[in-house]
Amino acid sequence: MFSKILQRIRHPLVANSFYLYLSHFADYLLGLFILPFLARVLGAEELGRIGLAQTFGIFSVLFMEFGLPLMATRQVARVKNNFSKLELFISQVFTSKLLLIPVIIIITIILTNIVPIFSIYPHYIVLITIGAIFQGLTPSWFFQGIEKMKKIAFSKIIFRFLGFILIIFFVNSPHDGWVVLAIYSLSSICIFLYLFIHMKRIIGKFSFSSIFEGIHIFKKAKYSFLITILPSIYQNASLILLSIFINPIQLGFYYGIARIYRGFNTLYGPIGQAFYPRISSINYENKDKSKKMMINFLWFMLVVGIGFLGFIFLFGDQIISLMLGKDFLPAKNVLMLYGIVLPLTAISHVLGRQWLMVLNKDNHYAFTQFISSIVSFVTIIFTIPQYGIFAIPISMIIFELISIVLSLFFSIKK
Repeated sequence: MFSKILQRIRHPLVANSFYLYLSHFADYLLGLFILPFLARVLGAEELGRIGLAQTFGIFSVLFMEFGLPLMATRQVARVKNNFSKLELFISQVFTSKLLLIPVIIIITIILTNIVPIFSIYPHYIVLITIGAIFQGLTPSWFFQGIEKMKKIAFSKIIFRFLGFILIIFFVNSPHDGWVVLAIYSLSSICIFLYLFIHMKRIIGKFSFSSIFEGIHIFKKAKYSFLITILPSIYQNASLILLSIFINPIQLGFYYGIARIYRGFNTLYGPIGQAFYPRISSINYENKDKSKKMMINFLWFMLVVGIGFLGFIFLFGDQIISLMLGKDFLPAKNVLMLYGIVLPLTAISHVLGRQWLMVLNKDNHYAFTQFISSIVSFVTIIFTIPQYGIFAIPISMIIFELISIVLSLFFSIKK
């Protein structure tokens, strides 16, 4: 009995999920743990500025990644035993990423001039852009493809935790928001250097491809890119729109609640990332078996999502008081709405990001994300004037419902 339990614990899927959870702990939960400190030292107004900058940073990272967490992980898993193909693919990927850096810089300059907060605090968006570029260059997709998630977890735990310590020491007043962004960017640079050096040790000599081969990667990853970037564009545009209609205090309320929601939401990521390459491989060999595994995985994720919802509804006051302080309690109902989003996200994640991608229906999933984003953003435009910060979680409920319906439709369509 004990040996069977031990075998399951040592199973690659369990081990990789564990390491990815450690990675997400470093990326998101450490940030959630430090949120009470930041909320009290910086205050809601400065927290809102940081939140707006970090939201743009998330968009920049997704743009730099260009869908590679999906496409490149799948490709590396397929060619990892063919060294020449693996080396060529990696050189093409990094060439394509270098081509994206000028685009990110141009977008940063434009936003600095059109977004009021960035115009007043341009150094905020500059700092977050530097970190986003290096985070986008980080070859996490390589280690996921060869199923060596331990390296990712180790680098993020070490450098994010050091950043956590530095923030506690150097953030002392409501004017130190830029220090938080600078430390986050510094830790991203360190993570990139660590993983890039280890990747080079595995593949040996590294060289860049021609510009044309880099552009070829864009063509291969275009649907994966749309899948990841469309929701981010929708969320970034929503937050920018929100910053125009509401006051800085309300923006700070929203950012604090959104961080709590994101902490729950990111818990889906590690097990999904570990499950994705494995189900892709099984589906290639045995479609019936993969279908049964996917159904079981769907039920598992749904139960987890309902558990999150119940926890938020039962302990919403305590969560906000602990993480943000009692001054943020007026935003409790926003957290309740986000709780409803969580089980819906669990379903759409499995049906879309997992199953449609496994079925090589990248274009269908991209279409699903496009329609969901457009309808949800239109919803925000009409609801922000009346509902304020409630408009975004309402639109996200609509987003997930549309995603579920379209994903179901495309998954059964021949």
